[in-house]
Amino acid sequence: MDLPNIDLHTHSVHSDGRNCIRDMIRQAETNGLEAIAITDHYHEIKNLSGYVNEIREEAKNFSIRVLVGLEIHPTENLTLSTIGKETHDIDLVLADPLGKTSSNLNQLNKKEILEYFADMHERICRNPEVDIIAHPLNLGRFKAIKLFSDIDSWLLEHLIKEAKKGGKILEVMSGMSWWYPKSRVDQFTQEYSAFIKKALDEGLKFSIGSDTHCVHGVGNISWSHNVLKKTGATGNDVINAEPH
Repeated sequence: MDLPNIDLHTHSVHSDGRNCIRDMIRQAETNGLEAIAITDHYHEIKNLSGYVNEIREEAKNFSIRVLVGLEIHPTENLTLSTIGKETHDIDLVLADPLGKTSSNLNQLNKKEILEYFADMHERICRNPEVDIIAHPLNLGRFKAIKLFSDIDSWLLEHLIKEAKKGGKILEVMSGMSWWYPKSRVDQFTQEYSAFIKKALDEGLKFSIGSDTHCVHGVGNISWSHNVLKKTGATGNDVINAEPH
């Protein structure tokens, strides 16, 4: 089964994106996607009901599937907000382990950073509202981590174990190399693919997303497909969610 042509991680003007929801959906249809999810940052949305209603209404003007999503982050005390997923008719919730205090991680040594990520991934995996772990292991812009191979294997195993236990989906985000600017792209791709293969072997499912913040990145998922193909993943291993 072929990998789906979907983009389940995009941002609009409702948070830190540049374009309106209508333009994001329109570009997704223009690019021939099967589905798009608008996943703005929860803490930046001023009117959640208005956000959901706008996506649902705009979706009626297009033939592709459109999902209402949110991306959540840890608060200053490292907890994840309760958003009322069912009450607000949210299709997908992505969780990023980094929050407002992320810059503080540059003060930590490698051991402390890995422990932070282990703790946050565990919290995410135990949160019943979370569906997808956004760009997992996005550590490469902190001083103590330069290459993906700098991450100790115990953290990779811990994340896979917790995601499996919590029934969470791992995102294969096409812009993942941005998080590792000190690594050659070919090297990073090989190392990250090996991690995804371990997760695949443990039976985890994956999502595909660009994490784009403007229309020009909608559907930029070629790297995601490349990584998944390297691991032997098929369409059966990737979620192809339906809206509520």
